[in-house]
Amino acid sequence: MATFAPNPEAIARVPRAIAFRYDALPLSLTDGVLAVGLAEPNDASVVDALRAATRLRVRPLPMPRDSIRELLHVAYGPGSAPQAEVERSADAPAVRAVDLVFARAVAAHASDIHVEPSAAGGRVRLRVDGILRELETIPAELLPSFASRLKLLAGMDIADRRQPQDGRCGIPFEQREIDARVASVPTIDGEKLVVRLLDRYAATPDLTTLGMPAETLARYRAAASAPWGFVVVAGPTGSGKTTTLYASLAELDARSRNVCSVEDPVEMRLRGVSQVQVNARAGLTFPLVLRAFMRQDPNVVMVGEMRDGETAAVAVSAALAGQMVFTTLHANDAPRAVDRFVELGVARHSLAAALSAVVAQRLVRRLCEQCRVRTAIPAQLRERLRVEQTSWYAAGGCAACAGSGYLGRTGVYELMDVDDATRDAIAGGASSVHVAQLAARAGYRPMHEDALAKVLAGTTSFDELTRVVAWRGAR
Repeated sequence: MATFAPNPEAIARVPRAIAFRYDALPLSLTDGVLAVGLAEPNDASVVDALRAATRLRVRPLPMPRDSIRELLHVAYGPGSAPQAEVERSADAPAVRAVDLVFARAVAAHASDIHVEPSAAGGRVRLRVDGILRELETIPAELLPSFASRLKLLAGMDIADRRQPQDGRCGIPFEQREIDARVASVPTIDGEKLVVRLLDRYAATPDLTTLGMPAETLARYRAAASAPWGFVVVAGPTGSGKTTTLYASLAELDARSRNVCSVEDPVEMRLRGVSQVQVNARAGLTFPLVLRAFMRQDPNVVMVGEMRDGETAAVAVSAALAGQMVFTTLHANDAPRAVDRFVELGVARHSLAAALSAVVAQRLVRRLCEQCRVRTAIPAQLRERLRVEQTSWYAAGGCAACAGSGYLGRTGVYELMDVDDATRDAIAGGASSVHVAQLAARAGYRPMHEDALAKVLAGTTSFDELTRVVAWRGAR
């Protein structure tokens, strides 16, 4: 330690707050490669944050954490610990404001934090149970430092406000860290930032608790437990697709199978599953990882999302080669998932041969059982819906649900099993309407039927159904 000589060039490239936050000691800068001393040099999230903050290639070198912390004061000067710096800086209000927003978001079980600028300042909104709720306003004089604080924590370039950026950081919570993924985009009023909160150590979901009807669940489990095939979960962003896949993998026997996944991001740690985090900057892409998996004798492969034709083609090929492949896809319903794959460039005959089942889903808010209100169903609506029941429940509002009338969410589902007749139709270029008609003979029922059943059972409201599900009968 006595021989440590600070390298001014390397130190200048790593912001002081980043160095102290990650216990990262800049050692040297040679040919665009930054050598950094780290207590955990294999922590990819720390290396990625340093790479994002410096725009350099990073070479992590192992060092004791105590030595790093002592030498950071040598490198950056005495009294440079982040807390001391924060307390003396003009940005202290922004630091406190960001910490408070994180704390309130975690306490509210929010999935996302939206920081939205305007000409008069800005506002913070939380997405809770799929709905954005305003949390607080941000004065115009605080907004720039608030945004800079968020970007600094996520390892983003705070000086660049003209280009979209991505970053991530960890939020301490109850003896663990919640992963925060930050994305910025420039608007005419300033930078808009969205923070997605992911608890990678949350309890593994169970298929029986997701809200899938018993008959649909039995058919889905039959498809998911097959020795090979291609199971697709479709829906828009935030519809719970990945949760369904995690619950599916959790039911598999990982002790006797080689189960692998490639994701962006890894939203939850699964016991016995080899999970790979995509890193585009390092060249670690979905197709590259999928091809690597194929050389490792896999039994089950999960692909976090079908984003491009190359990924889709490799996944279909894996299913045809004898693996069980699970994936998610952005599509409105199960029959239209076929159109989406064709749009991505997958050959119809290959898709028809590989596809075994498609689940489409949405998330609806559950009525708060403490304040839900029984109301009569209007006669005209009863006739239009073709139901005999004369009443259902509507949202109320109480302290337990923060006045919203809803508490938690559940899924609404449709499942399309792909039998021989449906395969022939897909291969022959049939429309999604014709595919749906054929699938109905094998048990396919549109999602709105499950949604209506949950309304009549008092699980959710008709207002929630019409908000989330395309309901033809309600027109």
